[in-house]
Amino acid sequence: MRLALFIAVSLLAMICFSLSVFAQEQAPATALDEFLEGLDGFSSAFEQTLTNERGEQIEKSVGVVYIHRPGKFHWAYWEPYSQYIISNGVTLWIYDEDLEQVTIKDVAQSLDDTPAEVLGGYVDVNTHYVVIDLGEAGGVDWLELTPRNIDSQYKAVLLGFRDRDLGGMILHDNLGQKTDIVFKDTKRNPVLKPELFEFTPPEGIDVIDNREPGPGDAPAPAQP
Repeated sequence: MRLALFIAVSLLAMICFSLSVFAQEQAPATALDEFLEGLDGFSSAFEQTLTNERGEQIEKSVGVVYIHRPGKFHWAYWEPYSQYIISNGVTLWIYDEDLEQVTIKDVAQSLDDTPAEVLGGYVDVNTHYVVIDLGEAGGVDWLELTPRNIDSQYKAVLLGFRDRDLGGMILHDNLGQKTDIVFKDTKRNPVLKPELFEFTPPEGIDVIDNREPGPGDAPAPAQP
């Protein structure tokens, strides 16, 4: 289930950072164009629901997300357990408060094989995704992204826009599960504190450092 949470974070990173290339070069749906125009940051509360292939609810989560372009995000889950996924654009921290554990990764490597693989590469999104304007339904303009890579772990991503705001997104994975996220009280270009995008592990927790060592560096051991 926590994999679904991480994929959801990757998706929002893709939307806010990577699709800007698509917006500039491929003239996508007007709703996406308007959302990206002048966007430097984004914050929102959210509700996230995970259902299985039979449409049965597996889990419901709530939390808040902060985005600062380029490359920085802070995604906090408060229920049913506490988890924080934070990036300063270079390093990614995944802190499971109830497990008393933090995993540290390089952003570039940790987001491979997810929609956020384009996070720092500024690739042509149209090369990686088939993008279809689904039109308006219930006051929401919907856009569908289908990965061209047949080995992708998800089938399709739907993005819903309302009045220049990202109102929600839906992820369909290859197991038939659906992750549905509804954003509430969204704010464009809020003033965000820099410390939101940094993380210092609390004393006494397990630290798993999976970052690639730099030239001349020895691999970092896990810390107690």
